[in-house]
Amino acid sequence: MTNFGLTAIALAAATAISLLSIDAANAKSKKHDTSPPAPVENAQSVPDGKGASAKDAAGETQKPAAGEKGSEVSAKEPPADKWSDSEIADAKAHCDAVLKRIHAVYASHEPIRDGACGAPAPIELISIGQNPEVTFSPPPVVRCDLAETLVNWLEKDLQPLAKKHFGAPIVRIETMSGYSCRNAFGRKTTKLSEHGLANALDIGAFVTASAKSVSVLDDWGTTRRELAEIAEKKAAAEKQAAELAAAEKAQQTNLASEHGTAAAAAPVAATASSLGAPAAGLARSTIVDGVPKVTVTLPGASAGASKTASRAGEPARLGGPAPGSKERAGKSRRKDVAAAVNESAAVSPASDDQAFLQEAHVAACRLFGTTLGPEANRDHRNHFHVDMAARKFTKICD
Repeated sequence: MTNFGLTAIALAAATAISLLSIDAANAKSKKHDTSPPAPVENAQSVPDGKGASAKDAAGETQKPAAGEKGSEVSAKEPPADKWSDSEIADAKAHCDAVLKRIHAVYASHEPIRDGACGAPAPIELISIGQNPEVTFSPPPVVRCDLAETLVNWLEKDLQPLAKKHFGAPIVRIETMSGYSCRNAFGRKTTKLSEHGLANALDIGAFVTASAKSVSVLDDWGTTRRELAEIAEKKAAAEKQAAELAAAEKAQQTNLASEHGTAAAAAPVAATASSLGAPAAGLARSTIVDGVPKVTVTLPGASAGASKTASRAGEPARLGGPAPGSKERAGKSRRKDVAAAVNESAAVSPASDDQAFLQEAHVAACRLFGTTLGPEANRDHRNHFHVDMAARKFTKICD
């Protein structure tokens, strides 16, 4: 073999040895590499048949997203717009216990859930009491605890008061609002009303077995708030009258000075206000939100009115005519007031209707968490609002 052939064989052998060395180095490098493999895009864990999620390529368990099948959280929590089965069952059991101890006719109502509003076991209250049964018109949707308190109020307070003032029991309660998903006073900026929890009732009137209707709007009488408005208007009228009298006197003085005669100082006949003149000085006030006009005869309007008001220091009479007087036809809502009093003044009831409503309101304050009536604000001028709101320190009574 020539030298050239030996040289070629040696080069080939060296090349083969070099390639084997490179392959061995690469194999050793891969054996000691502990870095995880690159993630695969859109890879998803596959849950097993028991609800547990499968392991990924790195051997770590992936947690299922909230709301996916296999999620323990979503399996236990009911949707936000529904009551859980346990909540409904507990509420119905409590309601059954309450209804067994009171006199009430009712119809079960489906659970209500509307955001923050609703009740898990409401009822439609048809009537309460016994001998006679007192019907609701229309029947409100309420919680059972409210129904029980209404029964106690009726049997212990309202019926004795009705027999005392009217000689006949109540047979019907006219309602204005039961369950209603809204904020307090129907406004956007106030907190959720107890009506939104089926925990409140608005009452407009009571009807007796003798067909007598006693309306909160018509028979409560003039409120202290309205009396304060009357006093303010009276003061403004007196101020205007004084200013007019001063202007007239100045005018008469100027005329006398110009003409130099006494005749020029004759009084001017017409004045803008005739306070103190018979049948004059009527202050009229119209209250918004469906409240009727209140017509008031101010002090000094007539000699008869002043005499009636001052007799033996009698208090002002509200809600009806003065003793011995006759109301004009078509003026059934006229209020005769001897003197405008401030908001804190106590006024005696002028009629059995007014006395019944005031005493019924006081009795409600002892039972309900909240009791509101005409004295509270204009929103409650025509009804009683009662609810079962929990109060930490004291009940709201207004």
